[in-house]
Amino acid sequence: MKKTLWWLLPVLMAFQVSAQQRKPNVIFILSDDMGYGDASCYGSPQIRTPELDRLAREGFRSTGFMVSAPSCTPSRASLLTGRYPDKVNMPYAVAPGDAHALSDSIFTLARMFKANHYQTMMIGKWHLGDKANSRPLSHGFDHFFGMLYSHDYQSPFVNTDTTLAVFYDNNRVIEKPDYSKLMGWYTDSALAYIKRASRSQQPFFLYLPFPMPHAPLAVPSEWKGKSRGGLYGDVIEQQDACIGKIIALLRQLKLDQQTIVMFTSDNGPWNDMPDRMLQRDIVKPWDHGSTGPFRGGKANTYEGGHREPFIAWAPGRIAAGTVADQPFIINDILPTLAAATSYTQPLPVNVEGVNVWQHIIGRQTQLPERPLFYLSAIGKLEAVRKGDWKLRIATTEKGKTPVMELYNLRMDISEKHNVATKYPEITASLKQLLDNY
Repeated sequence: MKKTLWWLLPVLMAFQVSAQQRKPNVIFILSDDMGYGDASCYGSPQIRTPELDRLAREGFRSTGFMVSAPSCTPSRASLLTGRYPDKVNMPYAVAPGDAHALSDSIFTLARMFKANHYQTMMIGKWHLGDKANSRPLSHGFDHFFGMLYSHDYQSPFVNTDTTLAVFYDNNRVIEKPDYSKLMGWYTDSALAYIKRASRSQQPFFLYLPFPMPHAPLAVPSEWKGKSRGGLYGDVIEQQDACIGKIIALLRQLKLDQQTIVMFTSDNGPWNDMPDRMLQRDIVKPWDHGSTGPFRGGKANTYEGGHREPFIAWAPGRIAAGTVADQPFIINDILPTLAAATSYTQPLPVNVEGVNVWQHIIGRQTQLPERPLFYLSAIGKLEAVRKGDWKLRIATTEKGKTPVMELYNLRMDISEKHNVATKYPEITASLKQLLDNY
């Protein structure tokens, strides 16, 4: 018996080393139209998010994270490609049959994971085109369960003859889905996938873009009236509970030490909805979130449309309780996860994001200063930030000269005081960055 144990010892030691060296699983959770101030760990006085709060306590929370554009499609394009959305021909939110679609020739986050020998799955909202060669399976995902657009692409919100459906891979499996059930379906699918993927020797990448709190809002009956923040708060609290189920499963399967979880939103809250959303008494004018201290919201280039909550959790990798205000952008996620998962192949030279993994794990308190650009919801370059300074030259009425707005985001986080005329040299320097973009 002792001889048998001695013979087994090298095998057991090799197994332990292999487990330690295994590349981490990655789960990236993307909310939809969630405001900076909609989680209690980001200051919400009404909405309770105990699961996100716990992830923040046990991991990394950023107060300086931003997206590249204040709209669904372009922001998601930047996440998956590491590039600004106009560089990949995804400047605005695409509708059914739109000519714009994410080309299958473009390098994506999922393709990176496939090349790194990962299993890959996407569950949730795609919104990067519905052409046959622009869907998730054409971009590196092994499987897809979700919808190709937002759930408002239906009457009375949008005049379209397209019938919404939930897809599995490329097949329609649920016609005219009840959008109050989407969050639950996606969470159950994510739990099933994690269980299935955990039985493989390969690590997994799960991209989970939730469909809400994008309007129209809806929750199952058991969540109605649960929050102090109305229906919007109910949606956020349901989403938080769904995230909690995923984390609980990781702990149950003893995958918490082997998994990186990241959470953010695609853009700020829809606090200035177009008339198409309000023509009937289905969506209320207040069915949106909070930008916290920031000005603006979805569809404009003030901070409220671009500044988002960002939480990263990876026990044993990310120091607990880390809070940082250094600015970084959604384009950085691809190179950051490349570093975090030991991807050794060179990334395409046109990837515009940078690796901020050392910052997230607490080993780099200051990030190198660089310009970060703000594109509008229609793909127009309107603003740039470098260091504490932000210059915004927004679209105006035809025939009028655009107003130059200069803000010091360290001293004036709410963008109340335009100091462009007081600091002409800074204004000119940032204007040059916009001109050279």
